[in-house]
Amino acid sequence: MQKVMWLVRELGLDHQHVQAGGDFGGLDDPAFLNLNPHGRVPVVEDAEAVVWESHAILRYLAARHGGADWWPENPAARAEADGWMDWSQTALQRTF
Repeated sequence: MQKVMWLVRELGLDHQHVQAGGDFGGLDDPAFLNLNPHGRVPVVEDAEAVVWESHAILRYLAARHGGADWWPENPAARAEADGWMDWSQTALQRTF
């Protein structure tokens, strides 16, 4: 969730942050499960899509709202960013 909110702020996107999960509950609510059938956060509702899973959300927001600085047209440049993002999830964050 933190990385999604970080990117939302970096991109300067207008947003509404709805607290869900943990003490806030709501993940088993049918309306929420309609957004993400796995019943987990984060989930982003945008004009064109509902996106869940943090890395999918980051890639979507970068491509939709970030321009070339955040989502390069060159696939090799995107792959480098993807590699670091996935590495951070599997190697770095595992220790936190």
